[in-house]
Amino acid sequence: MKNAHVLIADDEPSNLELLRELFNLHGARVTQASDGETALRLARELKPDLILLDVVMPGMDGYEVCRRLKSAEETRRLPVVMVTGLGALDDKIKGLDAGADDFLSKPVNAAELLTRSRSLLRVKDLNDELEGAYHRLAEIASYTNGLLSRFDPYNFDAGASLHELMEFLLGPGETSRARPERVLLLSGTDNGSWNGLLYYLDDNKVTFRNLAANVTQAEIEPLFMGHNLVAWNRGEDFGPAPESGIWQRLGEPPPQRNLVAFRSTQVGVVALDFRKRVGPYDAQVLSALVATIHFFLKTISSQVQEVERAFLYTIGALARAAEYHDEDTGDHIMRVNLYAEELARALGCEENFVRVLGYSAQMHDVGKLHVHPDILRKPGRLNAEEWEEVKKHTIYGLHILGDDPRLAMAREVAISHHERWDGSGYPHGLAGEDIPLSGRLVMMADIYDALRSRRPYKPPFDHDTAFKIISKGDDYLKPEYFDPKVLEAFCDIHRRIEMIFESDQ
Repeated sequence: MKNAHVLIADDEPSNLELLRELFNLHGARVTQASDGETALRLARELKPDLILLDVVMPGMDGYEVCRRLKSAEETRRLPVVMVTGLGALDDKIKGLDAGADDFLSKPVNAAELLTRSRSLLRVKDLNDELEGAYHRLAEIASYTNGLLSRFDPYNFDAGASLHELMEFLLGPGETSRARPERVLLLSGTDNGSWNGLLYYLDDNKVTFRNLAANVTQAEIEPLFMGHNLVAWNRGEDFGPAPESGIWQRLGEPPPQRNLVAFRSTQVGVVALDFRKRVGPYDAQVLSALVATIHFFLKTISSQVQEVERAFLYTIGALARAAEYHDEDTGDHIMRVNLYAEELARALGCEENFVRVLGYSAQMHDVGKLHVHPDILRKPGRLNAEEWEEVKKHTIYGLHILGDDPRLAMAREVAISHHERWDGSGYPHGLAGEDIPLSGRLVMMADIYDALRSRRPYKPPFDHDTAFKIISKGDDYLKPEYFDPKVLEAFCDIHRRIEMIFESDQ
């Protein structure tokens, strides 16, 4: 709750004051509105972390405010709690139909309200982190590709490339919370000492200060706390802020919020004060970006390998992060990768295609980030409206993954893995070889794992049952849905596919 921004809309001043004091007491920042129009305007302008809406207000009621918020792309994922004196079941259903994430009747129990609010704030934080990570992935891929495309081994300017990396790390962008305020860059010397620069933003321009040469190992060791990869947050992990003579030498304060650091035998990078909690993922990203500079200090081939490992790590980390959005399918995401690789090899695809498919397949359901969790986790079968919303995850996935060349196959998979060979699939009703091969392979992998897994609307099937349904069909699935060659490959290697599923249990 601490530092969360809560918008409270109620036409009763006493209710506003009571709720304001309650949330202020627990560290939240509160904005108030006494009518629906004002609440809608403030929500659009301020993008609060949580919105509490009364139903009965002058002019626009709470239902309409909620409905408009949830229908707009820029506000649809803001969590909304309806707090009202209307206690009938029909009123609650109407609120939930309007898109409310929760519904409480007055008089509100303070403990219940705080507990439910904390839960919604946690979900919002996870969704924000995950979406930010996807955007950061696209930025990293774009930066790396641009760097490689511009590389000229005969006219290489190391200083300019280093400055460009610092601009990427520090500069403004959509993922500003994932950027530090300062970066300390250290380079090792042959005698065991270090030289370095401190980079920071000055009037939105990246600038730097020189460190004195011959910084000792003893001076920098506290920054890394005995590790080569560090993610430290104030009050967590490794304890108090790392002390170092570096800060006195620079005349700079130590990190105020957090620190991410990476070092090898030749280079050390310390990024200070991100505007979010940092973790191992941030440290891995930092190490990958530092490796990009080593591209120019080593050979072209060795750096390409470094960047490729970093890219694959980032893809894998984001796939694992998706478990937070839909915990029931997190393992499913990783298994689909492995199934798709096996099927592609069985078809005789080139190994480069197999490799790219292996990290792209796990992005097939990334669009479900934009589908409400209540729909994804609904027990029983979905109604027609809910099913239409779920089907949109293919389009949402295309938008999330953007237009970076490195994610081209991931986009293919996201948009086409529900198309069917006979043309009866979605979203575009493609048929035959108009469906990308990557989509045809992931469709088979996705369906097999869905059959083997427990879902709210079905029990898990054993392998032989799943194999029979895929190869012979049933009331819901027909062999005509699959590319015949992909179906033949599945039948040839189905025991290997079974082993992948069983090894993950």
